[in-house]
Amino acid sequence: MHSHALAAGATQNFLVPNATIIVVFLIFLAILGFFYRFVVPPLTRALAERDEMNRKQAEERDKAVSTLAEAKERYEKNLAEARATATSVKDEARAEAQKIRDDMKAQTDREVAEIHARGAAELDTQRQAALADLHGQVGGLSTELASKILGRPVTADQATIDRLLSEVGGKG
Repeated sequence: MHSHALAAGATQNFLVPNATIIVVFLIFLAILGFFYRFVVPPLTRALAERDEMNRKQAEERDKAVSTLAEAKERYEKNLAEARATATSVKDEARAEAQKIRDDMKAQTDREVAEIHARGAAELDTQRQAALADLHGQVGGLSTELASKILGRPVTADQATIDRLLSEVGGKG
């Protein structure tokens, strides 16, 4: 048996490829070609689609973040404007209230001044009426009193009565 192995080994050269190796290599190439032709393109396409989807999602996320930042900025700006407007409205309301108070005070002061003026005018009118009444009564009473004191009838003219009343008015 040993001689048979030597005889078979002598006929086969280890540098020359065996037919089985060539067939296995051809089958490997066929399987490799099949994968390259039918399996790799769908996988490559699916990976490319996935990468594209990830890129779009990243863009959409960035866009959403920037939109959110813009919305927040607009909100802050509108809030600041609303606060400024509210402060302005409050200030205007305070100024208007102060103006109304001042107008009401001025109106009240005018009414009080009018009441004082009417009172003074009425008082002056009553004083004039009292003086006129007094003129009439004093003249009559003084002539009557003078007549009783002197025991004879006395007549007084209006100038004398006026002089007497002005002297009395000047002392009082």
